[in-house]
Amino acid sequence: MNKKQLSLVGFLILAAVILGVGGFVLIQKTHTPLVQESKDEFTGAWRTDSVTKDGYKWFVVYTFKNGTYDMKTESAFKDNGTYEIVKRFEDNVSVQMRKTSIPFKKTYDIYISKVDKDTIMIDGMKLYRQK
Repeated sequence: MNKKQLSLVGFLILAAVILGVGGFVLIQKTHTPLVQESKDEFTGAWRTDSVTKDGYKWFVVYTFKNGTYDMKTESAFKDNGTYEIVKRFEDNVSVQMRKTSIPFKKTYDIYISKVDKDTIMIDGMKLYRQK
């Protein structure tokens, strides 16, 4: 090969490398990853209360923080443990949350829907953010 042919081969290799690196960078910037950062919009204390027809006053307070939860009621019933959001539904409002109760040594799923930034529904019960 003469100098002219070597220069052409070198130029083609350099161009291929530049295009390859540029394409890789472009794909990385435009490609949405399959696993996205999880957000936890439920952090904080949430409360609901009511009075039954018989005049019995009751309340439930859920507190979510850093993957742990605490649930208190007006009665002696209490629960606490860990949680993780295992599924976000397509409505972008509802989630499936897996709770693992420490005192009851049980794992179960609950469904939470976000009504607005200060209101959620947990298995059909409306709770309000405590400020």
